Amino acid sequence: MLLCDVLVIGAGPAGSTAAKFAAKAGAKVILLEKRKHVGRPVQCAEYVPWQITQEVELPTNVLAQRIDAMRTHLPAGEAVETSAKGFIIYRDLFDQALAKAAVDSGAELFLQTRAVGYEEGLVRASQGGQQIQIKARVMVGADGPHSVVGKWMGSPVQKLVHTAQYQMPLCKGLSSTEIYFRRDIPVGYGWVFPKGKAANVGVGVDLQFKVKPSAALRNFVDYLQQEGVVRGEVMNTTGGVIPAGGLVKRLQRGNMILVGDAAGMAHPITGAGVSNAVLGGKIAGEIAGRAALEDDLSILTEYEEECRILLNDPLTRARQKREALESCWKGNNEGLAKALRLSWIAFEEYFKQP
Repeated sequence: MLLCDVLVIGAGPAGSTAAKFAAKAGAKVILLEKRKHVGRPVQCAEYVPWQITQEVELPTNVLAQRIDAMRTHLPAGEAVETSAKGFIIYRDLFDQALAKAAVDSGAELFLQTRAVGYEEGLVRASQGGQQIQIKARVMVGADGPHSVVGKWMGSPVQKLVHTAQYQMPLCKGLSSTEIYFRRDIPVGYGWVFPKGKAANVGVGVDLQFKVKPSAALRNFVDYLQQEGVVRGEVMNTTGGVIPAGGLVKRLQRGNMILVGDAAGMAHPITGAGVSNAVLGGKIAGEIAGRAALEDDLSILTEYEEECRILLNDPLTRARQKREALESCWKGNNEGLAKALRLSWIAFEEYFKQP
Protein backbone atom coordinates (compact mmCIF):
# COMPACT_ATOMS: atom_id res chain seq x y z
CA MET A 1 0.00 0.00 0.00
CA LEU A 2 1.22 3.49 -0.90
CA LEU A 3 0.87 6.36 1.56
CA CYS A 4 0.79 10.05 0.73
CA ASP A 5 -0.48 13.38 1.99
CA VAL A 6 -2.24 14.40 -1.23
CA LEU A 7 -3.41 12.12 -4.03
CA VAL A 8 -4.26 13.89 -7.29
CA ILE A 9 -6.20 11.93 -9.87
CA GLY A 10 -5.70 13.27 -13.39
CA ALA A 11 -2.62 15.01 -14.82
CA GLY A 12 -4.33 17.64 -16.94
CA PRO A 13 -3.82 21.37 -16.29
CA ALA A 14 -5.90 21.31 -13.08
CA GLY A 15 -4.35 18.16 -11.64
CA SER A 16 -0.72 18.94 -12.45
CA THR A 17 -1.09 22.47 -11.09
CA ALA A 18 -2.69 21.14 -7.90
CA ALA A 19 0.08 18.57 -7.52
CA LYS A 20 2.75 21.23 -8.01
CA PHE A 21 1.41 23.59 -5.36
CA ALA A 22 0.66 20.84 -2.85
CA ALA A 23 4.22 19.56 -3.26
CA LYS A 24 5.64 23.08 -2.95
CA ALA A 25 3.78 23.37 0.35
CA GLY A 26 5.80 20.39 1.58
CA ALA A 27 3.22 17.62 1.11
CA LYS A 28 4.05 14.16 -0.20
CA VAL A 29 2.08 14.05 -3.45
CA ILE A 30 1.13 11.24 -5.80
CA LEU A 31 -0.26 12.21 -9.22
CA LEU A 32 -2.12 9.57 -11.22
CA GLU A 33 -2.62 9.71 -15.01
CA LYS A 34 -4.59 6.99 -16.79
CA ARG A 35 -3.00 7.60 -20.18
CA LYS A 36 0.39 6.44 -21.42
CA HIS A 37 1.47 10.00 -22.22
CA VAL A 38 0.36 13.16 -20.43
CA GLY A 39 -1.73 15.35 -22.74
CA ARG A 40 -2.26 12.77 -25.48
CA PRO A 41 -4.44 12.38 -27.37
CA VAL A 42 -5.24 16.11 -27.52
CA GLN A 43 -8.93 16.83 -26.94
CA CYS A 44 -8.91 20.60 -27.09
CA ALA A 45 -9.31 23.46 -29.57
CA GLU A 46 -6.02 24.77 -28.05
CA TYR A 47 -6.79 28.49 -27.69
CA VAL A 48 -5.93 30.21 -24.40
CA PRO A 49 -6.36 33.92 -23.55
CA TRP A 50 -3.29 36.02 -22.79
CA GLN A 51 -4.41 36.35 -19.16
CA ILE A 52 -3.29 32.77 -18.52
CA THR A 53 0.30 34.07 -18.49
CA GLN A 54 -0.50 35.73 -15.17
CA GLU A 55 -0.91 32.26 -13.66
CA VAL A 56 1.54 30.07 -15.57
CA GLU A 57 4.56 30.46 -17.82
CA LEU A 58 4.08 29.45 -21.47
CA PRO A 59 7.39 27.99 -22.71
CA THR A 60 8.35 28.90 -26.28
CA ASN A 61 7.89 25.33 -27.53
CA VAL A 62 4.27 25.36 -26.31
CA LEU A 63 3.27 28.34 -28.48
CA ALA A 64 1.91 27.53 -31.94
CA GLN A 65 0.60 30.98 -32.89
CA ARG A 66 -0.36 34.32 -31.39
CA ILE A 67 -3.96 35.49 -31.80
CA ASP A 68 -5.06 39.12 -32.09
CA ALA A 69 -8.83 38.98 -32.53
CA MET A 70 -11.97 36.87 -32.63
CA ARG A 71 -14.33 37.05 -35.59
CA THR A 72 -17.89 35.96 -34.84
CA HIS A 73 -20.09 34.85 -37.77
CA LEU A 74 -23.84 35.07 -37.11
CA PRO A 75 -26.40 32.80 -38.85
CA ALA A 76 -27.54 35.43 -41.38
CA GLY A 77 -23.96 36.06 -42.53
CA GLU A 78 -22.95 39.10 -40.44
CA ALA A 79 -19.39 38.94 -39.12
CA VAL A 80 -18.21 40.94 -36.10
CA GLU A 81 -14.55 41.26 -35.11
CA THR A 82 -13.48 41.95 -31.53
CA SER A 83 -10.12 42.11 -29.81
CA ALA A 84 -9.25 38.77 -28.18
CA LYS A 85 -5.53 38.48 -27.64
CA GLY A 86 -4.25 35.06 -26.82
CA PHE A 87 -2.38 32.04 -28.08
CA ILE A 88 -2.95 28.81 -29.90
CA ILE A 89 -0.88 26.28 -28.00
CA TYR A 90 0.33 22.74 -28.48
CA ARG A 91 -1.88 21.37 -25.74
CA ASP A 92 0.05 18.13 -25.28
CA LEU A 93 3.31 20.04 -24.72
CA PHE A 94 1.52 22.47 -22.40
CA ASP A 95 0.14 19.63 -20.27
CA GLN A 96 3.52 17.92 -20.23
CA ALA A 97 5.23 21.12 -19.07
CA LEU A 98 2.76 21.43 -16.19
CA ALA A 99 3.27 17.78 -15.22
CA LYS A 100 7.06 18.26 -15.31
CA ALA A 101 6.71 21.30 -13.05
CA ALA A 102 4.75 19.15 -10.60
CA VAL A 103 7.42 16.45 -10.63
CA ASP A 104 10.19 19.04 -10.31
CA SER A 105 8.37 20.36 -7.23
CA GLY A 106 8.42 16.89 -5.65
CA ALA A 107 5.26 15.14 -6.84
CA GLU A 108 5.49 11.50 -7.91
CA LEU A 109 3.80 10.83 -11.28
CA PHE A 110 2.30 7.42 -12.10
CA LEU A 111 1.37 6.97 -15.78
CA GLN A 112 -1.10 4.38 -17.09
CA THR A 113 -2.66 4.27 -13.64
CA ARG A 114 -6.43 4.48 -13.37
CA ALA A 115 -8.38 4.98 -10.14
CA VAL A 116 -11.09 2.32 -10.12
CA GLY A 117 -12.50 2.15 -6.60
CA TYR A 118 -12.72 3.74 -3.19
CA GLU A 119 -13.50 1.80 -0.03
CA GLU A 120 -12.83 2.59 3.63
CA GLY A 121 -10.45 5.44 2.88
CA LEU A 122 -8.38 3.49 0.35
CA VAL A 123 -8.20 4.20 -3.38
CA ARG A 124 -7.84 1.17 -5.61
CA ALA A 125 -5.96 1.81 -8.82
CA SER A 126 -5.15 -0.33 -11.84
CA GLN A 127 -1.58 -0.07 -13.07
CA GLY A 128 -0.42 -2.24 -15.93
CA GLY A 129 -2.75 -5.05 -14.97
CA GLN A 130 -1.72 -4.84 -11.32
CA GLN A 131 -3.94 -3.56 -8.50
CA ILE A 132 -2.43 -1.06 -6.08
CA GLN A 133 -3.90 0.63 -3.02
CA ILE A 134 -3.24 4.22 -2.02
CA LYS A 135 -4.11 5.90 1.25
CA ALA A 136 -4.10 9.69 1.22
CA ARG A 137 -5.01 12.35 3.75
CA VAL A 138 -6.54 14.47 0.95
CA MET A 139 -7.73 13.49 -2.51
CA VAL A 140 -8.03 15.90 -5.47
CA GLY A 141 -10.31 14.82 -8.31
CA ALA A 142 -8.98 16.38 -11.51
CA ASP A 143 -10.13 13.56 -13.74
CA GLY A 144 -12.34 15.35 -16.22
CA PRO A 145 -16.06 15.56 -17.00
CA HIS A 146 -16.65 11.87 -16.20
CA SER A 147 -14.80 12.12 -12.89
CA VAL A 148 -14.74 8.99 -10.72
CA VAL A 149 -14.00 11.20 -7.72
CA GLY A 150 -17.11 13.25 -8.52
CA LYS A 151 -19.06 9.98 -8.60
CA TRP A 152 -17.65 8.94 -5.22
CA MET A 153 -18.66 12.34 -3.83
CA GLY A 154 -22.15 12.18 -5.31
CA SER A 155 -21.37 15.35 -7.28
CA PRO A 156 -21.10 14.53 -11.00
CA VAL A 157 -21.09 16.98 -13.89
CA GLN A 158 -24.73 17.37 -14.94
CA LYS A 159 -24.64 18.86 -18.45
CA LEU A 160 -22.22 18.15 -21.29
CA VAL A 161 -21.52 19.52 -24.75
CA HIS A 162 -20.16 16.98 -27.23
CA THR A 163 -17.40 18.00 -29.62
CA ALA A 164 -15.74 16.76 -32.79
CA GLN A 165 -12.64 18.29 -34.37
CA TYR A 166 -10.39 17.91 -37.41
CA GLN A 167 -7.02 19.45 -38.13
CA MET A 168 -6.95 20.70 -41.72
CA PRO A 169 -4.77 22.89 -43.98
CA LEU A 170 -5.81 26.53 -44.29
CA CYS A 171 -6.20 28.20 -47.66
CA LYS A 172 -4.51 31.29 -46.19
CA GLY A 173 -3.11 32.20 -42.79
CA LEU A 174 -5.28 33.74 -40.08
CA SER A 175 -4.45 35.94 -37.09
CA SER A 176 -7.92 35.61 -35.54
CA THR A 177 -10.04 32.81 -34.17
CA GLU A 178 -13.17 32.28 -36.26
CA ILE A 179 -16.46 31.44 -34.53
CA TYR A 180 -19.49 30.33 -36.58
CA PHE A 181 -23.04 30.12 -35.28
CA ARG A 182 -25.11 27.93 -37.57
CA ARG A 183 -28.53 26.32 -37.41
CA ASP A 184 -27.03 22.85 -37.86
CA ILE A 185 -24.75 23.31 -34.82
CA PRO A 186 -27.51 23.62 -32.19
CA VAL A 187 -26.80 25.67 -29.04
CA GLY A 188 -23.12 25.45 -29.87
CA TYR A 189 -20.79 26.78 -32.52
CA GLY A 190 -18.19 25.88 -35.08
CA TRP A 191 -14.63 27.10 -34.79
CA VAL A 192 -11.53 27.60 -36.91
CA PHE A 193 -8.47 28.12 -34.70
CA PRO A 194 -5.33 28.70 -36.79
CA LYS A 195 -2.02 26.94 -36.14
CA GLY A 196 0.25 28.41 -38.79
CA LYS A 197 -0.61 26.80 -42.12
CA ALA A 198 -3.22 24.51 -40.56
CA ALA A 199 -6.16 24.95 -38.22
CA ASN A 200 -8.23 23.14 -35.63
CA VAL A 201 -11.72 22.96 -37.13
CA GLY A 202 -14.43 21.75 -34.81
CA VAL A 203 -17.98 21.88 -33.51
CA GLY A 204 -19.65 21.58 -30.13
CA VAL A 205 -23.30 20.52 -30.06
CA ASP A 206 -26.09 19.88 -27.57
CA LEU A 207 -27.31 16.32 -28.08
CA GLN A 208 -30.84 17.18 -26.99
CA PHE A 209 -31.30 18.59 -30.49
CA LYS A 210 -30.63 15.15 -32.01
CA VAL A 211 -27.59 16.23 -34.04
CA LYS A 212 -24.46 14.08 -34.08
CA PRO A 213 -21.18 16.00 -33.66
CA SER A 214 -19.56 14.05 -36.51
CA ALA A 215 -22.37 14.93 -38.92
CA ALA A 216 -22.36 18.59 -37.85
CA LEU A 217 -18.60 18.72 -38.36
CA ARG A 218 -18.79 17.26 -41.88
CA ASN A 219 -21.42 19.83 -42.87
CA PHE A 220 -19.34 22.62 -41.35
CA VAL A 221 -16.20 21.53 -43.20
CA ASP A 222 -18.13 21.36 -46.51
CA TYR A 223 -19.18 24.97 -45.94
CA LEU A 224 -15.64 26.09 -45.05
CA GLN A 225 -14.26 24.42 -48.19
CA GLN A 226 -16.84 26.17 -50.35
CA GLU A 227 -15.91 29.49 -48.71
CA GLY A 228 -12.20 28.91 -49.33
CA VAL A 229 -11.24 28.76 -45.66
CA VAL A 230 -9.81 25.22 -45.49
CA ARG A 231 -8.65 22.76 -48.11
CA GLY A 232 -7.22 19.32 -48.60
CA GLU A 233 -7.43 16.25 -46.45
CA VAL A 234 -8.10 15.82 -42.75
CA MET A 235 -4.76 15.65 -40.93
CA ASN A 236 -6.06 14.55 -37.54
CA THR A 237 -9.36 13.75 -35.82
CA THR A 238 -10.37 14.15 -32.20
CA GLY A 239 -13.36 14.86 -29.99
CA GLY A 240 -14.61 14.86 -26.45
CA VAL A 241 -17.04 16.39 -23.99
CA ILE A 242 -17.09 19.73 -22.17
CA PRO A 243 -19.01 20.62 -18.99
CA ALA A 244 -21.71 23.20 -19.73
CA GLY A 245 -23.66 23.50 -16.50
CA GLY A 246 -21.36 25.56 -14.29
CA LEU A 247 -19.91 24.40 -11.01
CA VAL A 248 -21.10 21.04 -9.70
CA LYS A 249 -23.33 21.03 -6.62
CA ARG A 250 -20.46 20.44 -4.20
CA LEU A 251 -16.72 20.85 -4.67
CA GLN A 252 -15.69 19.30 -1.35
CA ARG A 253 -16.84 16.37 0.71
CA GLY A 254 -14.85 14.80 3.54
CA ASN A 255 -11.25 14.56 2.37
CA MET A 256 -12.10 14.97 -1.34
CA ILE A 257 -12.18 18.05 -3.56
CA LEU A 258 -12.91 18.53 -7.27
CA VAL A 259 -11.13 20.84 -9.70
CA GLY A 260 -11.10 21.65 -13.41
CA ASP A 261 -13.62 19.92 -15.68
CA ALA A 262 -14.43 17.49 -12.86
CA ALA A 263 -15.73 20.52 -10.94
CA GLY A 264 -17.56 22.03 -13.92
CA MET A 265 -15.15 24.97 -14.19
CA ALA A 266 -15.44 25.30 -17.98
CA HIS A 267 -17.40 28.28 -19.33
CA PRO A 268 -20.92 27.04 -20.26
CA ILE A 269 -21.09 29.21 -23.40
CA THR A 270 -17.55 29.24 -24.81
CA GLY A 271 -16.40 25.89 -23.43
CA ALA A 272 -13.09 27.48 -22.36
CA GLY A 273 -11.68 25.70 -19.35
CA VAL A 274 -7.89 25.75 -19.29
CA SER A 275 -7.46 29.08 -17.49
CA ASN A 276 -9.97 28.21 -14.77
CA ALA A 277 -8.39 24.77 -14.45
CA VAL A 278 -4.98 26.30 -13.76
CA LEU A 279 -6.44 28.87 -11.36
CA GLY A 280 -8.52 26.24 -9.56
CA GLY A 281 -5.57 23.86 -9.48
CA LYS A 282 -3.41 26.40 -7.68
CA ILE A 283 -6.09 26.99 -5.06
CA ALA A 284 -6.73 23.25 -4.69
CA GLY A 285 -3.05 22.41 -4.30
CA GLU A 286 -2.32 25.09 -1.73
CA ILE A 287 -5.35 24.27 0.41
CA ALA A 288 -5.03 20.48 0.05
CA GLY A 289 -1.37 20.65 1.03
CA ARG A 290 -2.10 22.75 4.09
CA ALA A 291 -5.03 20.56 5.19
CA ALA A 292 -2.92 17.42 4.88
CA LEU A 293 0.12 18.80 6.65
CA GLU A 294 -1.94 20.27 9.49
CA ASP A 295 -4.07 17.10 9.61
CA ASP A 296 -7.20 19.26 9.60
CA LEU A 297 -9.79 18.44 6.94
CA SER A 298 -11.94 21.39 7.98
CA ILE A 299 -9.45 23.54 6.07
CA LEU A 300 -10.80 22.03 2.84
CA THR A 301 -14.04 24.00 3.25
CA GLU A 302 -11.98 27.07 2.34
CA TYR A 303 -11.49 25.58 -1.13
CA GLU A 304 -15.21 25.47 -1.90
CA GLU A 305 -15.70 28.97 -0.50
CA GLU A 306 -12.85 30.48 -2.48
CA CYS A 307 -13.79 28.80 -5.77
CA ARG A 308 -17.41 29.87 -5.50
CA ILE A 309 -16.42 33.46 -4.74
CA LEU A 310 -14.21 33.53 -7.83
CA LEU A 311 -16.18 31.44 -10.31
CA ASN A 312 -19.80 30.89 -9.31
CA ASP A 313 -21.22 34.21 -10.53
CA PRO A 314 -19.63 34.28 -14.01
CA LEU A 315 -20.31 30.59 -14.63
CA THR A 316 -23.90 30.84 -13.38
CA ARG A 317 -24.48 33.88 -15.63
CA ALA A 318 -23.14 31.93 -18.59
CA ARG A 319 -25.29 28.90 -17.76
CA GLN A 320 -28.41 31.04 -17.57
CA LYS A 321 -27.59 32.66 -20.90
CA ARG A 322 -27.05 29.25 -22.43
CA GLU A 323 -30.46 28.10 -21.19
CA ALA A 324 -32.08 31.24 -22.64
CA LEU A 325 -30.34 30.63 -25.96
CA GLU A 326 -31.74 27.09 -26.13
CA SER A 327 -35.29 28.46 -26.21
CA CYS A 328 -34.44 30.83 -29.10
CA TRP A 329 -32.61 28.38 -31.31
CA LYS A 330 -35.63 27.33 -33.36
CA GLY A 331 -36.82 30.91 -33.99
CA ASN A 332 -36.06 33.08 -37.03
CA ASN A 333 -32.56 34.39 -37.82
CA GLU A 334 -33.34 37.86 -36.52
CA GLY A 335 -34.50 36.55 -33.17
CA LEU A 336 -31.55 34.16 -32.96
CA ALA A 337 -29.07 36.92 -33.81
CA LYS A 338 -30.52 39.05 -31.01
CA ALA A 339 -30.31 36.14 -28.58
CA LEU A 340 -26.70 35.50 -29.59
CA ARG A 341 -25.79 39.12 -28.89
CA LEU A 342 -27.10 38.61 -25.38
CA SER A 343 -25.36 35.25 -25.03
CA TRP A 344 -21.96 35.50 -26.69
CA ILE A 345 -18.94 37.12 -25.07
CA ALA A 346 -17.98 39.12 -28.19
CA PHE A 347 -20.92 41.47 -27.70
CA GLU A 348 -21.36 44.23 -25.12
CA GLU A 349 -24.92 43.07 -24.51
CA TYR A 350 -23.57 39.91 -22.87
CA PHE A 351 -22.13 41.92 -19.99
CA LYS A 352 -25.03 44.38 -19.67
CA GLN A 353 -27.87 41.90 -19.34
CA PRO A 354 -28.58 40.01 -16.11
